Amino acid sequence: MNADAQLIAGRVLMAAAFIGPALSHLADSVNRRVATEVAMALVEVVAGLALAAGRQLRWVALAVAAFLVVDAFLAHDFWNAVPSDHRNQLLHFFKNLALAGAFSMLK
Repeated sequence: MNADAQLIAGRVLMAAAFIGPALSHLADSVNRRVATEVAMALVEVVAGLALAAGRQLRWVALAVAAFLVVDAFLAHDFWNAVPSDHRNQLLHFFKNLALAGAFSMLK
């Protein structure tokens, strides 16, 4: 596999990690009729599709990286989690930071 094909495959896999959960959030948000959550899920889906397609790659990747860092601190505050949820929030917090680092390397 040549270097370009590897980069495309990696980019598509990274986008899938973003699109999959966003589609799930979208379905839940539509069912609960929460407009802000629907809007955020749509942004996540569109950003993931743009990443997979390579459209405006650098700008989209940096925006997604920034989003993931903010989301890590706002949505996965393991330091405030109840003991039964601490490990899960810790895992998602560092997953978001790792993904943000990976997205920031895309050019």
